[in-house]
Amino acid sequence: MKKTLFTLSLLAALVLSGCNENNPIDPIDNNDPVEEPFIRTGGIVDRIFKREDPAPLRLSPSSKQMGYAQMGADFAQKLFNQLCLKAKPNENVCISPLSLEIALGMLANGANDEACTELLDIICGKGASIDDLNAWYFTLRNALEATNCVSLANAMWAQPDFPIKPDFFSVNQTYYDAEVGYLDFTKTQEAVDSICQWAYDHTYGAIRALNLPINEFTRLVLANATWFGSQWYAPFLKEMTKKDIFTKANGEKQSVDMMQQTNDYRYAAFKSYCLLEIPFEYHSFSMLIALPNKGYTTNKILSEIDWGQLKGETLVNLLFPKFNFKTTNTLLSHLKELGIEKILSLGALSGINEELVVEFINQDVSVSFDEKGAEMAAVTTISSKYTAGPGGNDKPEPINFFVDHPFVFALRDNVSHNILFIGKVESIEEN
Repeated sequence: MKKTLFTLSLLAALVLSGCNENNPIDPIDNNDPVEEPFIRTGGIVDRIFKREDPAPLRLSPSSKQMGYAQMGADFAQKLFNQLCLKAKPNENVCISPLSLEIALGMLANGANDEACTELLDIICGKGASIDDLNAWYFTLRNALEATNCVSLANAMWAQPDFPIKPDFFSVNQTYYDAEVGYLDFTKTQEAVDSICQWAYDHTYGAIRALNLPINEFTRLVLANATWFGSQWYAPFLKEMTKKDIFTKANGEKQSVDMMQQTNDYRYAAFKSYCLLEIPFEYHSFSMLIALPNKGYTTNKILSEIDWGQLKGETLVNLLFPKFNFKTTNTLLSHLKELGIEKILSLGALSGINEELVVEFINQDVSVSFDEKGAEMAAVTTISSKYTAGPGGNDKPEPINFFVDHPFVFALRDNVSHNILFIGKVESIEEN
């Protein structure tokens, strides 16, 4: 039986011009999943992963790396809060912080010292070097993929004959296993179609189209695709799913498919919201739900949410809606507001080509939850342009955790607490 999967994909597109000859570097045998390479339209070498049974997450980050993960989580929360506060009423929001950070990490390898330091200070803390960041993402990538619940792929498409420093390619091949191909960006639609096909393949069909406004000045596209797929630790029984009411923030009521289960969950209650953890297989990853209490909205609790405040297990009557939605985010202006400015300036990408500047950073997301598990996909695009152009007995009465109104969620790993996805659901879209 086919598993229902929780899928995440990020595509980062950085527009530069042509590149020199490059040789893939694979210095470490990282036990990648069995793969079958083949050539895609546009000359990109792609990979098809043959998924195996899931395995526990085996990750032993150092105290320094745990600090990087915490800074990354803080950065994710700040960026997410900005997007939520500027979203339209009843608009669902979701981003993939891990994918975005990996894309920015690849970009940082082409930045000058000043721009690189500013970026690292924000996404992983003061004192971190680009070597530290590369090593951390290398370690994290291998550990996540070894669970067979995560697939991470990185790629670059370059405009033929545009000069790009070869060290930029080689370091990203070494630490991010980035594939390199070529696209003629003057043939804009063909280039978009090729990148969308790559995204489609690496999100297993979850995302078919991207907000990818490349143009004739595009010179390089950097891409990171991240896929996550797992069943719930305790799947919901399909026969228990019934129609129920979901009330939007404006009071409008919707009839939705509501999943039901009574089980032991880690739980915490606060003045403005309640927090619940729904684990996936092996408890390696979890979905955390922050549900506003009466009188509060999702936006009002954003600054108060602390994902680390879960308590011991409690018997819970859980009602949780089946839902899916797609969204797109333009992130460039939000990153500037968070202090990421230098790497976006002309001349900052001197490690690639001094005539390049970041043009856009976008992310497309697909989200779906059902009785077996969840499926999510995100594609982030960074573009640079050419500027010269269970419990025991005697249990207490269960508490009710009815997700029948807008809520905030986060998907994270349970070792380093990296946030793979974070979102809010204001309305349940009709299927």
